[in-house]
Amino acid sequence: MLLTIISFLLFLPSLTSSSEAQTWIKAGYWYSVSQFPVSDIDSTLFTHLTFAFAYINTSTYELLIAPSDEPYMLTFTDIVRQKNPSIVTLLSIWTGDSNFSTFYSMASQPSHRTSFIESSIQRARLYGFRGLDLCCVKPDTSTTKMEAMGILFDEWRTAINRESKNSTRSPLVLTLAGYYLPSKDSTSYPMESIRRNFDWVLIVSFFYHLPTMENFTGAHSALYDPSSNVSTDYKIKEWISRGLPAEKMVLGLPYAWTLLDPSANNEIGSPATGPAVTLDGSMSYKFIKSTMRCDGEKVVYNSTYVTNYCINGSVWIGYDDVEAIRTKVRYAREKRLLGYKVWHVANDDNWVLSKAAGWMDGEKELQSLFRTTVASPGNANAPNLLVFNVYSFGVLLLQIISGKRNNCSHGVHEDLNLLDYAYELWKCGKGMEFMDPSLDDTNSSCKLVRCMQIALLCVQENPADRPSMLELSSTLKNETAAMNTPKRPAFSTRRDEDEDEVQVQVQVQEIWSVGDVSFSETVAR
Repeated sequence: MLLTIISFLLFLPSLTSSSEAQTWIKAGYWYSVSQFPVSDIDSTLFTHLTFAFAYINTSTYELLIAPSDEPYMLTFTDIVRQKNPSIVTLLSIWTGDSNFSTFYSMASQPSHRTSFIESSIQRARLYGFRGLDLCCVKPDTSTTKMEAMGILFDEWRTAINRESKNSTRSPLVLTLAGYYLPSKDSTSYPMESIRRNFDWVLIVSFFYHLPTMENFTGAHSALYDPSSNVSTDYKIKEWISRGLPAEKMVLGLPYAWTLLDPSANNEIGSPATGPAVTLDGSMSYKFIKSTMRCDGEKVVYNSTYVTNYCINGSVWIGYDDVEAIRTKVRYAREKRLLGYKVWHVANDDNWVLSKAAGWMDGEKELQSLFRTTVASPGNANAPNLLVFNVYSFGVLLLQIISGKRNNCSHGVHEDLNLLDYAYELWKCGKGMEFMDPSLDDTNSSCKLVRCMQIALLCVQENPADRPSMLELSSTLKNETAAMNTPKRPAFSTRRDEDEDEVQVQVQVQEIWSVGDVSFSETVAR
């Protein structure tokens, strides 16, 4: 029962203060080539659905709609709104592969830009879309091309706002599906223009390793990679360092996968002979689960890379299953990204992955139960801040294992005695004296004391010393993992002898000053 409660608490979403609340984007592409019936899409699982693709005419530079796609476009929005009337639909414009030259030719000439911009807005309105998505244009080494791209984005947004004002309709949403790296050699995307003009940027967080290009098994959508910079975490940090705020980013979740045929062992990085099963080694999640029968003991979850793989005879299948999807969504929450977008919805299997991606959707119902009201000390007129963070998790965990409840109606003051009491007992090696007697049995004492130590790590005074939610998850799952030594809890009325009293006072002032908006940055801790 205790572990069930702890798991429940751990997987609650991090909540920002009410003034910072944003709509969580749950988006997906529907690719017309898939022939997946639009009526079969469970649009209740998404906030945005994007029709893929329109193209750029190589001679007129107007938006080009394939004749075979037009019937689908005419009915797409109406059909998906039958299940979800609030769904926002977008039309995606493909610029990848051989279309790069056409895109840059368009962006480099004022008259070509005008043709493209006006036709894109007209087509979006004609087919009932509420937004436009520019997909997969890569950064170029030419500074001139990057400058032209920035001008295009400025003119596009200006035209969208002008059309909205003249038509009295809401402005079209404008999004970008960006290459996973924002720069190439010494050049970069026009980041200031992107910040000004796009509602969000999808970071395409996959295709890192392909069986057609490499002779080893690779995690092609790795969240982390301890041996290289080829990972989503590195790419996200790179985008942020180039100037794109996290709240403008949407994390890409791939619903299509890569197969490799290994000739030796079966771990990530093993030698491989190239694609298996299909010509390029790609296939849908649905095919992997049904035809390749990747289930049960065949599936391995690698928490280091945050990916799954399956062994079927001599075939090694690397993909993201439920565990990986949930961890990546939690990562996006902790990094304060705007949401996620999947490629593409037809590859799911009975909406298993889409439901896994939306596993935090119960947050509205849980907020009232797990909000902590924190009044700024010394200022009775200061507004209360509502947060759920690692500190709150630690307090709740200590209350659970001790059986003591917070009956104070004015915030954390009752917690202070509890935290000090727990810390003193833990330091003296008497942690079991803190536990609720109903939890005191000889078979679980080590686990209980470990939970106590984890809780104390969560409530340390300096937020930088506290673990992240991902670190908490890893620690709770691995009972032998090493842990840091907790420091004295926040707001403690006592001090350890080796603490610098002046520094502590400065830290408390920095964390709790009413005018210090950086307090909100502690939410993920």
